[in-house]
Amino acid sequence: MSDNFDIITAELVDKPGLYRMSEAAYHADPAPAPSLSRSIAEKLILESPLHAFAAHPRLTKQEPAEEKNDRKREIGSAGHALLLRQPTEIAVLDYDDFKKKAAQDERTEAKARRAIPLLTADYEKATAMVEKARAALADNEHPAIRALANPDDEAIRLNEVTAAWQDRCGNLWARARMDRLHIGASRLTIVDYKTTELSVEPEAVARAIYSNNYHFQDAFYRRAVRALFPEIDRHELKLDFLFILQEQEAPFEITVARVDNAGRVIGEKMVSDAFLLWRKCMTENWWPGYPGGIVEAEMPAYIDTRWTSREIEHPYLQGLGFDPMPMFETQPYRPKPIMEPN
Repeated sequence: MSDNFDIITAELVDKPGLYRMSEAAYHADPAPAPSLSRSIAEKLILESPLHAFAAHPRLTKQEPAEEKNDRKREIGSAGHALLLRQPTEIAVLDYDDFKKKAAQDERTEAKARRAIPLLTADYEKATAMVEKARAALADNEHPAIRALANPDDEAIRLNEVTAAWQDRCGNLWARARMDRLHIGASRLTIVDYKTTELSVEPEAVARAIYSNNYHFQDAFYRRAVRALFPEIDRHELKLDFLFILQEQEAPFEITVARVDNAGRVIGEKMVSDAFLLWRKCMTENWWPGYPGGIVEAEMPAYIDTRWTSREIEHPYLQGLGFDPMPMFETQPYRPKPIMEPN
């Protein structure tokens, strides 16, 4: 096994490896030089280099973000901390809601000390979610998922780890913060736990994976682990990535999913393009916004289907006769050419 299996406890990165650090240190970018994270990489290729530059904590001074008071997000954060057995404080506030000033003040105080503020009912919901998760995952076919249900101290050490590496593409720094690594004798598995207000019915999960670009996350994290564990590319260690998605409403159902081979190929292409573009932007100090020019707005196929159905079925659109204005042509006002005589 690679020497990088040893976890470094530090708030700053001084060499490639696996690190245990605070979430605040990670998001501030602890690498020796500005590094590429998954979120910045997504902005780079799905928005523009200028957006990536503006969002990067080492390239543009970031104004303190105003956190919205989102109970669903806080329930998810608490469930995440409880399932992964993290030392994060959960501040249980004995109120029915946050309408009273006292409740608002206590929530503000909890956030100031980086605790997760939860109403009593929300804490009960988070604990019920985690109890369901542990019961459901304990019998999973995958050893990395079973281990998550009842982790030992060694397993907990691999929760919330940060991978920092100098990528082969330009030798530039990159970083990724992963919920959990499970390292077995023959397989390393990345596990990512997400809670949602939406359904995790298997077909809905398949759609959500691609609409939320989880296939990009899959490829980015795999690249991080491959950089630190060369045994993977030597085929001495298998690599897997599993998403655990859980509903935030009773009965708190769970689906475990994996990106399929086709999705992995597209994810790899996206990540490769992100690192290539990052190399160009960093080496040339080139941070353009959106391309100029007039955009041809391509019509999605559903627009045709939706309107044709309405035209056929809506009662007001029946029996209207014919429109004397001819349909629009590509060049409607150009006179038709007169044929030359033979």
